[in-house]
Amino acid sequence: MADHLKELLAKDLQATNQRARNADMQRQLAEESDRLAAARAGAASKKGLDDYINRIRVKVRGNIIMPLGVSGNPEAVFVVNQASDGSILDVRLKRTSGNAALDAAIEKAIRKSDPLPKPEDPALFSRQLELKFRPLDD
Repeated sequence: MADHLKELLAKDLQATNQRARNADMQRQLAEESDRLAAARAGAASKKGLDDYINRIRVKVRGNIIMPLGVSGNPEAVFVVNQASDGSILDVRLKRTSGNAALDAAIEKAIRKSDPLPKPEDPALFSRQLELKFRPLDD
């Protein structure tokens, strides 16, 4: 009877260990699934943010009247503060293109683009945007 009891205890211990291994594997799978979901959400958020900024850039670009004498493809960077409805509160030149006429034309186009497009996902809205413009980029 003692051998039979030892055998039952050994089987019970094996079953307990197997359940613990299974639970550990399920936990690891759940963690990996969470990591993948977070990565996908991050990628989707980045794509959504890129789309949002691009829609603003397209609207502004349509309002730029290029000054004469712009050579090369200089970059100007502006900081735009906006209200939740997309209306422009403030525009500030952060980094000049090196061409004052181009900087002024871009700033005028930003102001003319009021209100700015809103993001499709409201969670991506940002009161302050940093917008980069290069005259030869699409």
